[in-house]
Amino acid sequence: MSAITFPPSQITLVPSRHPQTRADILARVLDPNRLPTPPAVAVQVVNAASKPDCDPQEIIALLSLDPALCAKLLRAVNSCIYGLKQPVASVARAVQVLGLKTVRSLALGLSLPAVKNPRSNEAELREFWIASVGGAIIARELALLTRRSAPDDDLVAGLLRDMGEALLQQAFPDKWAEHIQRNSERILENPCAAEIASFGIDHADVSSELLRSWKLPDDIVEPIRFHHQPQLMTTAFPHRRQRAELLAFASRLVQLDAVVQRADLLEDLLRTAREQFQLSQSALIDFLQKVAPKVEAFANVLNQDIGQCPDFAAMLAVGAAELVNLTVETSRTRLSGTIPHAPRRTPAPDPIQTAVMPAGYAPVAELPEFGPAFFENFPAGGCLLGEYHLLAIVGRGAMGYVFKAFEPSLDRHVAIKMLAPELAAMPAAQQRFAREARVAAAIQNEHVVCIYAVREFAGMAYLAMEYIHGSCLESQIQQHGPLPIPLVFDIARQVSKGLAAAHAKNIIHRDIKPANILIENDTGRVKITDFGLARVSDDAKMTAEGSLVGTPFYMAPEIIHGREATPLSDLFSLGAVIYVMATGRLPFPGQTCAAVYHSVCSLQPVPPRQVRPHIPESLEAVILRLLSKNPQDRYPDANAVVAALSDSPRR
Repeated sequence: MSAITFPPSQITLVPSRHPQTRADILARVLDPNRLPTPPAVAVQVVNAASKPDCDPQEIIALLSLDPALCAKLLRAVNSCIYGLKQPVASVARAVQVLGLKTVRSLALGLSLPAVKNPRSNEAELREFWIASVGGAIIARELALLTRRSAPDDDLVAGLLRDMGEALLQQAFPDKWAEHIQRNSERILENPCAAEIASFGIDHADVSSELLRSWKLPDDIVEPIRFHHQPQLMTTAFPHRRQRAELLAFASRLVQLDAVVQRADLLEDLLRTAREQFQLSQSALIDFLQKVAPKVEAFANVLNQDIGQCPDFAAMLAVGAAELVNLTVETSRTRLSGTIPHAPRRTPAPDPIQTAVMPAGYAPVAELPEFGPAFFENFPAGGCLLGEYHLLAIVGRGAMGYVFKAFEPSLDRHVAIKMLAPELAAMPAAQQRFAREARVAAAIQNEHVVCIYAVREFAGMAYLAMEYIHGSCLESQIQQHGPLPIPLVFDIARQVSKGLAAAHAKNIIHRDIKPANILIENDTGRVKITDFGLARVSDDAKMTAEGSLVGTPFYMAPEIIHGREATPLSDLFSLGAVIYVMATGRLPFPGQTCAAVYHSVCSLQPVPPRQVRPHIPESLEAVILRLLSKNPQDRYPDANAVVAALSDSPRR
């Protein structure tokens, strides 16, 4: 396609007070002596794959010249980003499965995280890549959500959109620092206008010129040029303007923790979500929560440190929490017709603080006592909560915050779970939180997280529980895909034993899913956690009549139909978990909750051995029986599941 032309008023980027012309500035910024260059193989792949008569064997031969790029390509293909049914082990197969256009996009995108300003510190570099990788994945996921035709090109456009920012910083390091300090608020509103005022050019213009020199197609270059001002693309092809709008929205979402501090920007973001992407406020929150693991997965593929860095997750947590707060506040001020100004929040603290207390440690008297403000601004040295020394916030669940803490009297680390402040004032939430502690404490089993104590401090209820040094099953599957078959059996047996112990106490978990299954690093022991949705069979109903409690992908059909949960409902969820462990895919996928509910209630899952042929027939039989629509067709209890798995291979 031919390049788009724009009126001169839209491309005259150099104010009169800048003595250099746009060409002079570009010559300095794009100096070949310091310009990042994609590997030659990647450029050849892009050029070859762009030909209408390209032979896939030519692409395979080119990729074989760069082992590092091959390795990254295979890691990307097999990550949770693409959700393939079975692992891909060869580049030839990757090209066949994904197609030339996607491989072209991947080859370019995977080769470019070499853009590093030697004068940047690690914090600045990490912030840049968090924004780039986060925006790229958000753009791709939005494209999939809205059924755009080229989501992988949207991913590459998202990854490359802000490269000009790194180049400007490299060319004008001192001036860049002044620019950031002087225009902190303006950068959030209109970064291009602020950069033009400071440099006579903006980063989007620099990015597009760089990519044009690399002979990228206009379908990627032009949306990047206008991704902060898509409204200027009045004469553009519709799909290019749509990509620019997609990139603009992704860029806002990447800065959500800052956007939520400005009522005007937040209102504009929510309006864009509704009007352009049909995302309600709650749907937007759900979308962001699902995106975070894919950002981390892709960051790992790119060999960037942000895969283990908490910054993006912290930004997402702060932004989503503010959206939740906004929902509550909006309901209180609905009659006024205004959106309340969100209070300024401090970014969530680093969730991977893991200070180890020495034996016999006693908390020092100088530590402050815990206060509500610490949910958002946790002190660097920790704080005291009764007899516990809180060390760090390690996560937030459906009901509250989880802290890592040290208990000096017993010389051990514990996890402290406390009700989230926005829920603490709700009687129903307080009752459910108290019930979680009472229910979970009744189970004493090595495969259930142990509750040590239920306490209250300054009117705030909290519970102390076993601290697990490990990770959840969900992250294991996201990082490694389908698990080795012996490990599937091992984990399934242990979860079944934990459920058997809970059911023996008349306790139904109601939310068995990979995220609620923890695996200890040292021992491989599996433990079920988060009984926040559990229900004692003789307990009074606390959930509104007709409401659904649980996670749709793992929810039993009888619960969807409004019937009471039973131990057999947990077994259905267990079957879905084992299916995911064995195949790497969901048994009942769907783009919407309604589609998932229909699939769970009416459709049969693809037999596991069709997805992964070397799954033993005995394991497939266990999975399919657990996933029976009729509860009476499942195993009679969790102990029967343990027995069914007892003769299967072990690790």
